[in-house]
Amino acid sequence: MHKYFLYRPKNDCDESIDQLEELLEKISNKHDIEYHVIDIEHMTSQQKEELLESLRIISRREGIKVVSSGKGPLPVSRSGKLNNIPVIVRVENGKNIDVFPHVKNGKRIEPIPHLKKMFMAKAPSECIIDESITEEDISRMITSYPDLIDNDLMFLDTEVEVEGGRIDAVFKNTRDEYTLVEIEIEANDNAIAQVQRFKIPYSQKYNIPLDSIKLCIVCADIKKSRITACRTAGIEVYKLNLLKLTD
Repeated sequence: MHKYFLYRPKNDCDESIDQLEELLEKISNKHDIEYHVIDIEHMTSQQKEELLESLRIISRREGIKVVSSGKGPLPVSRSGKLNNIPVIVRVENGKNIDVFPHVKNGKRIEPIPHLKKMFMAKAPSECIIDESITEEDISRMITSYPDLIDNDLMFLDTEVEVEGGRIDAVFKNTRDEYTLVEIEIEANDNAIAQVQRFKIPYSQKYNIPLDSIKLCIVCADIKKSRITACRTAGIEVYKLNLLKLTD
């Protein structure tokens, strides 16, 4: 069961407060997600310390930054106190799971875009899956362990520039066949079109026969209709999955 807590700073003249509360109300109505608004100035010292410790735990567990640095104020100040900014905490089954704003992989994640995505999602799980893993995470997995895709693959490069775009990752096998990979959290029609555009420019740039180039999408999720589209277009699709190895 999901809940949101909005911790409202003492100086609530910040225009984002009204927008955050409005989005939380819309999410509550659409997805039946409970939310609470808490004024930080009414919290006891012990409650503030418990919140700070919870934010530190989230930071360590999720590999995110919650302490202010050079990318603007975050929930925790450099002196280790709560900053005077709105803070959103997402709770699941009574456990604090996520906090906004935060920084992950050098990218600042704000609360308003997160709540907008949650409101627009058909179901809360869509948004949560989307933010629990990043394209950078997937890239590190498959480039470190190419055999997740195929035992015969060798990693060559990432972020390969060609005319018309940038290929997320390139691999080669022992038969001198190249695999161009598009990485997505949820593979959509744009991803299918994008990876198809890479084949000819890559062939021309590196003088590789077209029939020696394979196209591939690696994703966390994909709809069945798009799997059919990929099969028709000759694009291989790999979805992240856990395989049970014990009975």
